[in-house]
Amino acid sequence: MRAWGQLWKGQGGVERARDMTGRWSRWITLAVTFAGIALPWFLGHRTLDANDAVAQSVTFLPAPYAFAIWIPIYAGFLAFAVWQAFPAQDSNPRATAIRPWLIATAVLNGLWRVGLSLHRPEWTVPVVFLMLATGVTMHRVGRIGSAPSDSAEAWLRLPFSLYVGWLIIVTFVHVSIQLARIGWDGFGWSADTWGILLVVASSTVGLLTRFRLDDPVIAAALAWGYFAIVVQQQERPLVALFAGIAAALCLFSMFVRDRRAPGENRSECAEV
Repeated sequence: MRAWGQLWKGQGGVERARDMTGRWSRWITLAVTFAGIALPWFLGHRTLDANDAVAQSVTFLPAPYAFAIWIPIYAGFLAFAVWQAFPAQDSNPRATAIRPWLIATAVLNGLWRVGLSLHRPEWTVPVVFLMLATGVTMHRVGRIGSAPSDSAEAWLRLPFSLYVGWLIIVTFVHVSIQLARIGWDGFGWSADTWGILLVVASSTVGLLTRFRLDDPVIAAALAWGYFAIVVQQQERPLVALFAGIAAALCLFSMFVRDRRAPGENRSECAEV
């Protein structure tokens, strides 16, 4: 009987330690998300300076209104941070899987804003690449693309999917701005040619990501960005034309459904 009592105490200790770890994980996720995302957002730091002549000369630049998409993305992240902090979500495998990656996203977002605030845009390029990689990882481990439409957690698709799609656009924008800033001549090709190439390259990456993750909301974020490029690049008809084609392809892809049976979801989803 004594041995069974010791075993019971040991199991209780493990359960208490697990509960404590889960509680700390929930509150750390909440605190870091608000510190890395909410505070910079409330402080109003801009992602791009409208008075930056170099940035405004880039032919892959969307119209300023397009950056309003950060509002539903950040609001969704903050809502998730609050939602996952409730004790009921302690054992939720999706929330548990997303937590460390949302923490990483918040930290990277803070670093990105620091680079912009200090007027060191070259710092933002590697950070944006890491943000995109982290966003894709969050999407995969959280099984965002495989969320049933009638699930109470289907709302998770909005911020995480928009984040991946929009960051594809943002990554190409940051790279093109930085290349222009260092004076790279683009092998002597015209600005219009590079604008078209960036539209083709980014839409290819975007559509591959949309189908790989099987998520039409990613395509909606891409289409939003390309329509904004059409608006911004009216003085460059060819760039606007290709951006319009990319936007139309992304919209069309939203109606292309995965023909696999519901039980044939990606193997990595089944492992979570």
